[in-house]
Amino acid sequence: MQIAALVNSEGNTSGFDKNGIIKVYSKVECEWITMKQMDYQTENIADSMALHTRIREICDWLGVCKIIVVNRIRGIHYIAFEEKQVSMLEIGGAPELFLNDIRECINHQRTAQEVPMEHNTVFEARPGIYHTDLREVMKGHASYNSRQILLPFLKNNKYSLLEIICDHVPKWLETEQSDLKLRFSVEKYRECIKLKVYPSKTK
Repeated sequence: MQIAALVNSEGNTSGFDKNGIIKVYSKVECEWITMKQMDYQTENIADSMALHTRIREICDWLGVCKIIVVNRIRGIHYIAFEEKQVSMLEIGGAPELFLNDIRECINHQRTAQEVPMEHNTVFEARPGIYHTDLREVMKGHASYNSRQILLPFLKNNKYSLLEIICDHVPKWLETEQSDLKLRFSVEKYRECIKLKVYPSKTK
């Protein structure tokens, strides 16, 4: 298992708004070692398009490593990494102090059929009409992604409407729309979007 972290010159986690070094760690016997590293510079990132391009390059460089740790997650970074199926974790301090905890947590999640979530992650506003705010859910569960949050509900519950407040339409929802037998619409909602999911009409 490999875990990446963006660190500053002092060896503590940093954010993508500052220069730093991205290190990829792997546990060999009882010790975490740096498998590879690359410099991260902000000078040539002038806008969101340049940022997305840079993050895609980072994801290609990460390869099989699908977890990166920073000290602060911003929405634009989260979206760009999610597009490449890389999970972001928000943890401060030196990676050596928390890498074991991440490994144990991920291994535990792999043994479960579903990620355990609080009962009010998706709640029933009215009979058959459900609501969730992905932004709020992910604030408290940075290691979860939209698929882990929504898929159990869509597979296991009967609903007439699921309203989802989010920053963007999850790409996996578009690709699995037919298998999940659903349709959806998108509308502007304040500074983000409201995604309305309905069961597909059957003859």
